[in-house]
Amino acid sequence: MLSATLLLVAGLAVDAPRDTVSRAAIAREVASLVVIDTMTGPDERPARVVGIDIETLRGTPLLAPFLRAHGRIVGYLASHTPGAHARLVGEHDDPRAVRDSVITALRDNKEFNDRFHTMLAAYWRPSGRTIEGFVPSRHSSLAPATLQRVGARFFYPDRVSATGDTLFTHVCAGVNGLSELPERPDPLVEAFVFVAVNSAFMAPRSSLMKAYEVAATRMKNASASTDPAKRILRAQGAMWAQMEQSPAMADAIRTAYRRHGRVMPFRLVSTAP
Repeated sequence: MLSATLLLVAGLAVDAPRDTVSRAAIAREVASLVVIDTMTGPDERPARVVGIDIETLRGTPLLAPFLRAHGRIVGYLASHTPGAHARLVGEHDDPRAVRDSVITALRDNKEFNDRFHTMLAAYWRPSGRTIEGFVPSRHSSLAPATLQRVGARFFYPDRVSATGDTLFTHVCAGVNGLSELPERPDPLVEAFVFVAVNSAFMAPRSSLMKAYEVAATRMKNASASTDPAKRILRAQGAMWAQMEQSPAMADAIRTAYRRHGRVMPFRLVSTAP
């Protein structure tokens, strides 16, 4: 009788349901990332702003470990979701209403939630934790050159000085050349590549920064024209071609993939199908 009892207990241990987290519980913690803060406004006066906070992580017992590891990608993904971008709150507006509108935009956006849940499910998989009702899609294959092409577009020459001596280049998330690619990358691929580029670019003794400086000098020489519009187009072509082929860009992508690859829905391959 004792042996039968032990077998029964062992069977229960093996067959016990895995840890499953509801989408509602996840949505509540995502909502806690949307915060009201104060900053110096354009007129140098204090101003209220609503945005995504992936640093403080208050009220996120489920998500905090995941966000500490991959939060910058989530922050980019969330803040580039329609209706969820960071914004100043008007003097006569209710910041709580603005915050609620951002929470609603994230909650109701299928594209954001599919990508976010894909990352989170991959992060939780080794521990046996799952997301209620969520079945991740199969992994795709991407060639590094595809991601390098996306990364190059975050270096965006878009203005010539009044004297014509200087070309101004944005290196940021908000102003870039992604819309001019033949096909816009998947939002999660875009978020991953931005974090790869930004991390490498801001690192001490950055080889990507040095590659950009070399490209900027060559861009200036290659874009000579008395027509500002033509000059900018030539500058963009020169900048993108150089940064796309840069060994430093390739290294930035590889380094980021070593850190974040296990939660990405794609595999890097030498030749994508």
